[in-house]
Amino acid sequence: MGQAPLGESYNDRGEGLGLIAGPGDFSNGGLKVKKFTTSPTKRTRPGDLVVGVRASIGDLATADGEYCLGRGVAAVRPNEKLDSGYARQVLRWLAPELASRGRGATFRTVTRLDIETLPIPLPPLPEQRRIAAILDEAAALRSTWGETRESARRAISSRISALLSKSTDIKPLAQLLAEPMRNGISPSRGGRYEGEVLTLSAITRGAFDPRQRKSDLFAAPHAADKLAIEGLHLICRGNGNAELVGAMVAVTEQLDGVAFPDTMIGFRPSSEINSPTLVAAWRHPTVRDQLRRAARTTNGTYKVNQQSLSSIMVPVPRREDQEQIAALDAERTKLDSQLAQGLVSLDELFASLQHRAFRGEL
Repeated sequence: MGQAPLGESYNDRGEGLGLIAGPGDFSNGGLKVKKFTTSPTKRTRPGDLVVGVRASIGDLATADGEYCLGRGVAAVRPNEKLDSGYARQVLRWLAPELASRGRGATFRTVTRLDIETLPIPLPPLPEQRRIAAILDEAAALRSTWGETRESARRAISSRISALLSKSTDIKPLAQLLAEPMRNGISPSRGGRYEGEVLTLSAITRGAFDPRQRKSDLFAAPHAADKLAIEGLHLICRGNGNAELVGAMVAVTEQLDGVAFPDTMIGFRPSSEINSPTLVAAWRHPTVRDQLRRAARTTNGTYKVNQQSLSSIMVPVPRREDQEQIAALDAERTKLDSQLAQGLVSLDELFASLQHRAFRGEL
């Protein structure tokens, strides 16, 4: 089990050993540490399996060298009876079981005993290696499929960015509105009217997600101008993450009586710029730089308001370029859907292989 080193030994200068504080230092099955310590406590060896034991219980990475184990992780070191590749796969399979053993009010945590008593099937070593090879191949296929998805997205995004960058017409957002901006609605402690409202997660994950909503009480029924209707554009008004402040999405489907909260600002764009172009332009580096400068922080929360957003300068491409951006955006959405469905199928295949492998049916 890991142990936190002395606080004064931490540094980001590369002095001492890399510190694995928790699964936040895991990256694609390996390790990518952010901090170092000159007073390491528990250490890994190359090939150790590093398991998350606090909050993100069961997350897994393989150590490629010597690191310091912080209190959010533990190291599993297979002996001569357990193939390391097989151990990695079986621990992935048992991750839900390990997570279910977590205890604690604030952060769920598992103990050394919780890990040591996991029921690991132990066939002969040749069979372990055969199972590991099959599951490794399936996992590699899943990874390749995901990389294909990201590569396709980057290619389309690059073409959209090029069309935006060549635009010579730049206007403040205030001149691109079909109607005034407005803040959303706040729940009321003494409210008598129950209603649904979006949460910030509906607009801060890159695309509109209508599933991210909640029920609450309000002082009055939702007014029409507070409803998240199709075609409305929503901007994140405040967040603890500076990169999410100002995030914009368009509501892409008709919702029945769902409002947007006071942590969002809503508006409709004018006919001078189409929706896909505006959303893409809003994510362009030149616009994001302006949003970072416009954000003000109070008590650790970054905020923008209608006034600061009105003055953000937005590239407005020619009409034919806007139509091309809209077509590329539709192509990306369709491709995303196809690739996501393929990933779901691969996940189901992998789960089936795991189930059969560790029950001796593979």
